[in-house]
Amino acid sequence: MLPYPRFPSRIVHDLSGVWKFAFLGDVDLDTLDPATVRFDDELFVPGVFDATPAYAGKRGVACFRTVVTTSAGAAGWVRFGGCGFNTRVFVDGVLRGGCDLPYSGFAVEIPPSPHTERTLVVAVDNRFDRERQVLLEPWYDFYCYGGIYRDVVWTEVASACFIDRARVTTLDSARGAVRLDILLRGSVPASCDLNVIFNGKHATRVKGVGVVNGVAGVELVVPEARAWSPEEPVLHTLTVETEGDAVTERFGLRTIKVEGPAILLNETPLKLKGYCRHEAHPQFGPALPDMQLLQDLQLLRDLGCNFVRGSHYPQSQRFLDLCDELGFLVWEEALGWGTMKEQWDRTAFADANVAQIEAMIANSYNHPCVILWGFLNEGQSNLAEYRPLYERCFAAVRGLDRTRPVTYASNRTAETSFDLFLDLADVVAFNIYPGWYAHDKDAVRPLHEIVPCIHKCQQLAAEHGQGDKPFILSEIGAAALYGWRDQLHAHYSEEYQAEYLETVCREVVANDRITGVSLWQFCDCRTYANAHALGRPRTFNNKGTFDEYRRPKQAAQVVKQIFIRRYSG
Repeated sequence: MLPYPRFPSRIVHDLSGVWKFAFLGDVDLDTLDPATVRFDDELFVPGVFDATPAYAGKRGVACFRTVVTTSAGAAGWVRFGGCGFNTRVFVDGVLRGGCDLPYSGFAVEIPPSPHTERTLVVAVDNRFDRERQVLLEPWYDFYCYGGIYRDVVWTEVASACFIDRARVTTLDSARGAVRLDILLRGSVPASCDLNVIFNGKHATRVKGVGVVNGVAGVELVVPEARAWSPEEPVLHTLTVETEGDAVTERFGLRTIKVEGPAILLNETPLKLKGYCRHEAHPQFGPALPDMQLLQDLQLLRDLGCNFVRGSHYPQSQRFLDLCDELGFLVWEEALGWGTMKEQWDRTAFADANVAQIEAMIANSYNHPCVILWGFLNEGQSNLAEYRPLYERCFAAVRGLDRTRPVTYASNRTAETSFDLFLDLADVVAFNIYPGWYAHDKDAVRPLHEIVPCIHKCQQLAAEHGQGDKPFILSEIGAAALYGWRDQLHAHYSEEYQAEYLETVCREVVANDRITGVSLWQFCDCRTYANAHALGRPRTFNNKGTFDEYRRPKQAAQVVKQIFIRRYSG
């Protein structure tokens, strides 16, 4: 099944499958004429070309082509779950739109045609170019693939006024009170009549709903309401019908807020136990099949986890649907990984971050699993001149959603250059690696550095006036090469990683002032394939508790024992 939203009254074309393919290499994306492209290969969509043997490591422009059989005279929209890096979309040879925000879902409007056979060509460019792609760099610590990462769906639109999304905000999870914001497009009237159906059976007719800036808003109570929680991930559906169109959304009734040092879900404090997770696989890159998405969550659940940090980009809607169903809690963040200072000085960098934040919230708003919004992982938050950028990002989130806490993962924990912007955040979150990037270079097993470093970070946050906020270890971990056992329990051995994560997890469970942890990381993933990888054996980030094929290392059993048994040492 396709992820939500769904459009029950429209003709919908799921374009997953084999497309024609051509790798063009060093050509100009913005002057490309698809009529001149010779499609001499095939590739599955969703899919990334540089995860295949034939195009591994290739950088340049590539084109995907398919033919869609539609109704004559039908207009429509093509929705992309995410592509990378820079994307241009052509329909019947004409450029109709594109996106320069990797991993972001976007849509392209399709004008009507008397023809029923419509040719769709998607051109993607995976070259690193600071002028054209400000959100990705060749030294990011995850491999940056080119292609169509996620679902492509073509929907035909017959109505002059049609529904884009129906956004659901929980007002009272116990009573089932919600606010619905219906986003309309096309010839939008000043008011409209809505037929609202909850769970496929409870219908309410609401007449004369005012439309302001394309949004029709109404407050209702969900019949037979049940709250969503990790223990009972109860989901409801909402179908909104207007004259000629309809949309079905899925949502969960839950509230999330910060109160002192706690994050409360439905007024109950949370202890977040989980992992950072990349959408990565050696054979699929970020275009993971549904079975792999489900398997990843099953492995996490088996470890006793309830939390996933989606590092470091907007997540697949299919993955978030599964998190909704299985009761996982998710931190979703916009792309902006540790970018160097020279990019931060550019207006284009700030604009792209805000645009991706806005797209992320628009796409993921209805997922009850998403409890935290984030951005600018390991940014320049110790430099006062970048406060306006952080303020702009926080304002962008809160301008669209005031129902969720907002944070960012900081690695600015040195006393002499401590983070300057934690006052803007609802949650304090630090990426730290004591005992891995150790101070004591002579120690074989510097595990003694871990707990004091955690306490020092908490102390520094308090000294800077942020001690009353929830505290999350957003990254902490150690690398291990799968299958390498060592009698010294030295760095990169499975033994050292297991002892390291045991120390971390014991402290997390025992320390009431730690709201949660997202261990780095769930599974090994390919990183940069250049000389930056000299510190990354196999050109992989090997800090996964599982290897890239999801084979468990010794640490998996240790984490499981602590998270499930709540062992506090």
